Amino acid sequence: MLYRFPEGLTAIVVRAYQRPYADPVKGRAGDGLIPDHTRETDIAGWVWCRDHTGREGWVPESWLVPDGEVFRLIRDFDAVELTVTSGQVVKLHFSESGFCWVTSPSGETGWVPDGVLALQP
Repeated sequence: MLYRFPEGLTAIVVRAYQRPYADPVKGRAGDGLIPDHTRETDIAGWVWCRDHTGREGWVPESWLVPDGEVFRLIRDFDAVELTVTSGQVVKLHFSESGFCWVTSPSGETGWVPDGVLALQP
């Protein structure tokens, strides 16, 4: 379920995380994605999908609606994940099914697992 953090909330990275792939799937609301239900993850709520350019990645299941053989995005989405190091402070935007969309100190935005973050007081 999508949760939007209060403006300005930050978290500290308590465990480093490495981006698993460089150019993942992305799309705009209404775009069709092809799901691959043979790919499984231990994090509930994500579906492996491919876009029209051939890029692939995990997409939040709750951001998709079935439309025949494809799923349509209900909001803009980018599956880019960030590489972060322990001790970095990141700005929190929203979370979805075990991942948070954040901005790094260098200004990059992307997903990191919520398990590598601790809220700042």
